Amino acid sequence: MKYKLILILSIVLAQQYSVAQSVWTLEQCIEYGQSHNLDLQQNKLQLEIQEYNLSRSRATMLPSLNANVNDVVNWGKSVDRYTNQFADTRTNSVNLYLQSSLTLFNGFKLLNSVKKNKLELAAQRYDMDYQEDMKAMDITTAFLQILYNKENLKNKTDQLSLTQMQVDRTEKLVNAGSAAKGDLYNIKSQLATEQAQEIEAENKLMLSVLKIKQMMYLPGDTAFDITAPDMELVDGFGELQNPNVVYQYALENRPEIKSADMRVQSAHKDLSISKGGVSPNLSISASLGSGYSGANSILDGSPVLTGFNPNGDITMGGDVVLTPDFTYNTRPKAWDDQLIDNKNYSIGLYLSIPIFNGLQTHSVIGQSEIAKKKAELNLENAKWQMRQTIEQAYADARSAYKQYEASALQVDALSEAFNYAEQRYAAKIITAFEYNDSKIKLDIATSEMLNAKFNYVFRVKVLDFYSGKPLKL
Repeated sequence: MKYKLILILSIVLAQQYSVAQSVWTLEQCIEYGQSHNLDLQQNKLQLEIQEYNLSRSRATMLPSLNANVNDVVNWGKSVDRYTNQFADTRTNSVNLYLQSSLTLFNGFKLLNSVKKNKLELAAQRYDMDYQEDMKAMDITTAFLQILYNKENLKNKTDQLSLTQMQVDRTEKLVNAGSAAKGDLYNIKSQLATEQAQEIEAENKLMLSVLKIKQMMYLPGDTAFDITAPDMELVDGFGELQNPNVVYQYALENRPEIKSADMRVQSAHKDLSISKGGVSPNLSISASLGSGYSGANSILDGSPVLTGFNPNGDITMGGDVVLTPDFTYNTRPKAWDDQLIDNKNYSIGLYLSIPIFNGLQTHSVIGQSEIAKKKAELNLENAKWQMRQTIEQAYADARSAYKQYEASALQVDALSEAFNYAEQRYAAKIITAFEYNDSKIKLDIATSEMLNAKFNYVFRVKVLDFYSGKPLKL
């Protein structure tokens, strides 16, 4: 009892800690989100129902055993089933009955039903694994979106700080008469634009945090932040996995493929069950019964002479013939004796041969064949969609990395150009408009590089997902 209490307290404390923590890793987000997802919990209940279905189909192959007890009271004239005599008084009878039956052969329908339910259970387990994987992938996508929005907000904040410095500097120059007011208006206009961009970036970050909280079933006011892993990209193409290798692994291991394959096999068993409908049905039945009747009476003691009565006959001498009259005392036959005396046994073999049933069996077989073909097409479609997803992720990853490399080179070049423009603006060689134009180009290139970087990381995670690697950063 002591150890059970410690275990329960440990679980409660662990759950409280998991909710109370404010900084989450991707693995923690996935684990918490999966364990609290209501859809997954409902799927687990559905899985338990299928387990009961399998147990029930197995039990149908065992002999049935039923017991019946009837307690009946009759008024008026009736034939007693145990004495086979008329009873015209109130009679109480009790019938006891024990019956068992077993199907010996029915075209292997029972056996195939068990096999079908086993396949359906396996398919639902794979469905459960697939749903958990999808929730993990959704949370990973939301996690990456937060990282992107954080970096994007930092970029906007840095740009805004730089512009604010230029506004302060330009105001001093205008006040000193060393710069035109037009330059100040120009640079303030850029400051207002970047302030709006920073607010937009903050809102996107806030919404992305709210989205992952909702995925994890956390209240919106829960303190929440995520760890920011190092995500520098180096030699991106060398890290990409061959899509054919990923596809072959996924084909053998992904739960959605295994689930579709289990349902193909289940459809084959369902067709076999339907074809079993044209087979003869052979069963055996046995029963044991007994009972008690209140009309079943026996003598209680010796008859008592109560007198003589004329019986309607006359002797040769003209005398009336008298017959003695006796009184018989009876009592109901004992329970134990009646149960022994009234025992009956039966055993029988029953053969049913289907000849014609309005083509119902034929229709069921036809529908099962169509269902089998649909299951086979669903399997091929699942394979084809998975291949498309893997190949698209690989192509998108290559494209994103190329864009990242090009954007990185552009950012380096535009950074040099902006530094030069900043120096020239300070030396009053260029206008504020030209300075802002250089700054805007750098901001756009930085945003494109950031977008390409996270697009590449996400596509790599998709390839990792289908190659069986854990989702982590």
